[in-house]
Amino acid sequence: MTAGDLWTTADIARRLSISVERARRLCARDGFPRPIQSEPHFDRWRAHDIEAWLLEGDTDPSR
Repeated sequence: MTAGDLWTTADIARRLSISVERARRLCARDGFPRPIQSEPHFDRWRAHDIEAWLLEGDTDPSR
């Protein structure tokens, strides 16, 4: 995956080594980047936005 990629919830889960369900909960949290593409049952985020969010440090997926 490159920084220009669009990621799904499954891609985010794979990047963080967590379950897809946990990634869904994480994506719903305040402060998580907003998806740039939304379709019924399918959102996509810019990989760059997710990586930048990870660098900010508020990434505890257990919350």
